[in-house]
Amino acid sequence: MKTSAEVQLRTALRTLKKPLIGISVISCLGNVLMLTGPIFMMLVYNKVLASKSIPTLAALSLLALLLYAFYGLLEALRGKLMARVGITFDHRLAPTLFEATLKLPLHFGPHARNHDPLQDLASIRNYLMGPGPVALLDLPWMPIYFAILFLVSPILFLAAGAGALFLVILSMVNELVTKGTVKSANQVHAATMTLLLDARRNSEAAAAMSMGDDLCKRWGGGYVNSISHARDLADHASVFGAISKTVRLVLQSAMLALGAFLVIEAKMSPGAMIACSVILARALTPIDQVIGNWRSTSAAWQALRRLRALTSKLPQAAKQQHGMPRPRHTLSVRDVAIVPPGGTIATVSGVSFEIEAGDALGIIGPSGCGKSTLVRALVGAWPTARGDVRFDNALIAQYSPDALADAIGHLPQSIELFDGTIAENIARFRKDATVDQVVDAARMAGVHDMILAFPKGYDTPVGEGGAILSGGQRQRIGLARALFGNPFIVVLDEPNSNLDPLGEQSLNDAIQQMRQAGKIVVIVAHRPSAIFAANKILSVRNGRAEMFGPKEQVLAALFPRIGQPHKPAQAMGPQPVGAPSVVATAQPGATRSDPSTASGPQDGLGTAAAEPANGDAGPATATVTSLDATRTQRASSHAS
Repeated sequence: MKTSAEVQLRTALRTLKKPLIGISVISCLGNVLMLTGPIFMMLVYNKVLASKSIPTLAALSLLALLLYAFYGLLEALRGKLMARVGITFDHRLAPTLFEATLKLPLHFGPHARNHDPLQDLASIRNYLMGPGPVALLDLPWMPIYFAILFLVSPILFLAAGAGALFLVILSMVNELVTKGTVKSANQVHAATMTLLLDARRNSEAAAAMSMGDDLCKRWGGGYVNSISHARDLADHASVFGAISKTVRLVLQSAMLALGAFLVIEAKMSPGAMIACSVILARALTPIDQVIGNWRSTSAAWQALRRLRALTSKLPQAAKQQHGMPRPRHTLSVRDVAIVPPGGTIATVSGVSFEIEAGDALGIIGPSGCGKSTLVRALVGAWPTARGDVRFDNALIAQYSPDALADAIGHLPQSIELFDGTIAENIARFRKDATVDQVVDAARMAGVHDMILAFPKGYDTPVGEGGAILSGGQRQRIGLARALFGNPFIVVLDEPNSNLDPLGEQSLNDAIQQMRQAGKIVVIVAHRPSAIFAANKILSVRNGRAEMFGPKEQVLAALFPRIGQPHKPAQAMGPQPVGAPSVVATAQPGATRSDPSTASGPQDGLGTAAAEPANGDAGPATATVTSLDATRTQRASSHAS
């Protein structure tokens, strides 16, 4: 069962506890062994020099060498374990955050570019693999070293404590001073990278319209701003680093001078003086390392905060106790309202209709009326703010993502293929896809012969974004991808926008085959030839359903002087010059029925009658049907 990204993040953080406890034990042993140097010096100065015993010196030296070797092994082991902790943390979260990255535009809309969870994960992983966590694990030993200093000499302890406190305050001031600069630098860097990716994605348009210089100037402004922030951070780091290093050197020299004074006053032995100097250096080392790695520590902490904030905003994964069977009968939309991700206003509201197996629904309407928004809700890409989308009377949320992937085929308005072969793109990069499934989808889409015309056939690489293919070829291969796996519901958004007459003929043949196979096809169209194979029409205007019903009645009501859409030119053969064609807007003089004056069930859509324009003969009625009316009509036809 898949869990939410937030739960995955919490689980990954909890799994760090055990290995970090083990690494802390190793750090404990290592810090104990670090006392080898001071103790060795004290014994040499106080015992060996006093006794002038060579065997004692040799024994102490051999023991110190063994302890240092053991310390080196522990340090190497600690470094390897920290590297594996970082890699394990990355492996646990990378798939989840990759899926979250794919869904960011669906949840945050235009604000999705402000989030980069994989980059944040990389920051945390690199930090865990670096020296920063090791310094933090050594930091708790600093009080122990200072306690040893106190036992040797309270005066040296007070001097060392004052110096360490100054370094801690210095690091805190450094964080407060650079916090705002780091945040601004990250924002500016993200904005410049976004502009760079947009310019790269639209390189053809930029080159054709000579936009390169202007884009370069715009990018350059952000880039210079980013460099300025980087320079400010480097300046802060150099200043605070220099102060820290200077204070540390002064403190060590002061400790040595103070110890020498105590030796002169016969309050300390020379060995203790040297040992205290070494202990102080070891006590200040974690502080020095923490300050030196403060930027990476701060960056990792901010990345973790962003991941926590992001995962908490992502929707919880639905827990499916019982899997729903593959839909086979109906697609119902009931009083649906849709608010685009990142928006606050519903662009689609009060839309209801129902279609069944074998139906092909054409959704028509002017640009910006909400057609593409509606189909995004039909395929589960965008949630509904109100109302339901149901397959066989089951809410779409009751189906698992895998079940929806098998039941739905989608050809979006903007065709984006992935870097890989034609076969891999058609198969949706599924590892278990068979050759027969790929070829069957290509045949149904009418692209099998087109693919075989390539030198490598189905093994032809398409390049990044399908760069080696024309727009029409990408669209036809995208149609084959939508048909892969024999889905029950196929949603096509402007499927013929880049097609030639032969491609349109193949498209309509594919729709006819799908209808005959008992599938549901939803077609968003501006060009009338795309809805030739449809048997029902939904007219949308200003985000609301204007008319829904049989194609002949709806089109006759919308366009009484024009009639039905023609077949694609390839299918019809030559047409005389000046032959009329269907347009996507009503002709002057054609009247559209007013739902508010219609009779019959309304249910948010109502019924409407179309009057002939200028006395021209037209259909007797054209209806906008409700769900209840649709079901009643279907039941009556089945009964008869």
